Amino acid sequence: MTSSLSSTLQRILTTPAPDDVWQLQKDLLALGGEAAQEARKVAGAFHSCLRNMQSKSASRSASRQGAALGSAAVVSVGLQETFAAQQDPLRNLLASGVTAMLEVGSAIKSAQAWEVEASLMYYDLAWYLYGELWDISLAARPELSSDQRRACTDLLLKPVLDPEVADAVKSALLVRLFQVVLAARVWPLLNGADPKA
Repeated sequence: MTSSLSSTLQRILTTPAPDDVWQLQKDLLALGGEAAQEARKVAGAFHSCLRNMQSKSASRSASRQGAALGSAAVVSVGLQETFAAQQDPLRNLLASGVTAMLEVGSAIKSAQAWEVEASLMYYDLAWYLYGELWDISLAARPELSSDQRRACTDLLLKPVLDPEVADAVKSALLVRLFQVVLAARVWPLLNGADPKA
């Protein structure tokens, strides 16, 4: 059982995918015990993180493509109407330009709404990881004071909470932190020890 767990974990640590995290859950359920249960909690949060990131990325891409197509459609219809109605082409061109600008403005607001939703997801994931990183550091570095532990954990998660940091950087950092936390939770199981059992 630990060989399957080890190979699945290796895949997750190199190229994380929801399907592999799903497989890890099965291995952890088969092992049982409190350490496996703690690892399953992390795996569940990581699975949700990966699925949400996939969903948000696809939604964002579709929203941008839809906005571009919508804007192009408005412009092309406006141009067709302008050339069809020869009595006042300048006025018709300006009218179609206003419609196109409204369409572009709508697309921009839609993208901004996506950014707000994504930032809430990042914040929730950071909240979860803060507690996990704290607990893991208690076991790995018991000599640290609370202030030192807080400073280290704050430093790790600061980019995720910074509104100036790009989404791609936040996503990559969150995935990496989940990999670290998951590996720390699974490691005792690979060595045949369940410290909480």
